[in-house]
Formats: sequence, structure tokens, C-alpha cells
Amino acid sequence: MTLDKDTLTEAKRARDRLLDLQHSAEGARVDYHHTIRLLHAAGGSLREIADALGLSHQRVHQIVEPVDGSVGRRPGPHHRVHRRLRGFVPFDRFSEEARTAVAGAIDEAAALGHRRVGTEHLLISLTGDGVSTAPVLAGLGASHDPVVAAVAARLGSGPAGSQGRRPFTPAARRVLVRAFKEARGGQAGEVGTQHVLLGLVADGGDAADVLAGLGVTADAVRGAVAAG
Repeated sequence: MTLDKDTLTEAKRARDRLLDLQHSAEGARVDYHHTIRLLHAAGGSLREIADALGLSHQRVHQIVEPVDGSVGRRPGPHHRVHRRLRGFVPFDRFSEEARTAVAGAIDEAAALGHRRVGTEHLLISLTGDGVSTAPVLAGLGASHDPVVAAVAARLGSGPAGSQGRRPFTPAARRVLVRAFKEARGGQAGEVGTQHVLLGLVADGGDAADVLAGLGVTADAVRGAVAAG
């Protein structure tokens, strides 16, 4: 049976619109939950937040203190990232290398004196020594030192600080959600650093702008990742 070409084209367009809406909805959910946590961190009670937003007390509690199965476990080397991302990103589905790279973004933000961990810090971490995406990016003209210099020029820098409480920006969380989707779409068993890189260029935020400033396009990154 031959598919009608016009109908098939319309079906593909509808599929793409649906995927875009799903991605937007996921980003909105991440931002919504983040702002609820900010309200609670600023001193708002669960009941006050629930009443103001028309939610149940139980639902607000689930958002503020999501169940992640970590109670009673001994904190692992990536526990600081789990705490920052729980409820936003299925971090346990990331490979050891990817988790190390995401954790490294916190250190990169601290080294530049930045108070939040953004997509640009994820990018810097992906160019680090021993990370499998580093040679891919270097081959495109985005090695570690030029990327750090470009980020510092774009966002400024200050005295290096401790790791402290540096939250991930909504854009950085969206990238990590997108990385999970990239891995799932490619039927990968876990999220690797290559999926985080694909998430960065798909987001089109600060990290993508830094790469563009170095002459690296999203298509070039996708091609390099596909080439392995």
C-alpha cells in the first residue's frame, strides 16, 4: 500500500508541532517547579504556596521534596548534582562520564565566579581533559581555553569561589532534559556526554551562541557527533 504523499507530509508536520509543544511543556514544567521551590526556600509554607497557586498541599510537598529513592543511601560522588536536579532530570539515567561532566559544570561556574550553573558551564565541562566530547569540539575549533575565554568575555568573571549553592539555570535544566530525550530518541541505554552536547546546540542558548562565536554551527556539531 502506497502512502499518500500530501497526507504523509501533513502528518510529519503535525508530529513536529507535537514534539515542539511537548518540549515547551517540559520546559514550562521545569520552570514552574523551580519557582515553587524558590517560594519555599524564601520562607513560604507549603500551605501558603498551595493556596496561592490552587494546588493541594500534598502536590506542593511532592514538588518541594520529590521522592527519588535516595533516602537512607550513602551520598555518592554526584550527590551534590542529584540534590540540585532531583525532580527535574532523571540523572540516574546518565552515564558515569556524563554525570561527572555535569558535576564539573558546577566547578567551572565557581572558577569563573558565577553564581549559577548555565549552559555555558556545561559546554566548558564538555571540553575538559578526558571527556569524550572534548576532541569532537576541539576538532571543530572549540577547545577548552578558547571556550573559557569566550564565556568569560560574554558573561564576565569574578574571584573564584567555593562550590557553594549554585543552582542550575532553567536553560541548563532544559538542556539536560533534552539530552535525555536525545538518548531516548536514539535508543541509547543511557545519556552520554554526546547527548548533553546535542542538547546544548538544540537549546540555542548561551552555549550555542558561544559556539557560534567560535565558528561552530549546530549542524557541524550534529555531524561530528554522528560521525563518532
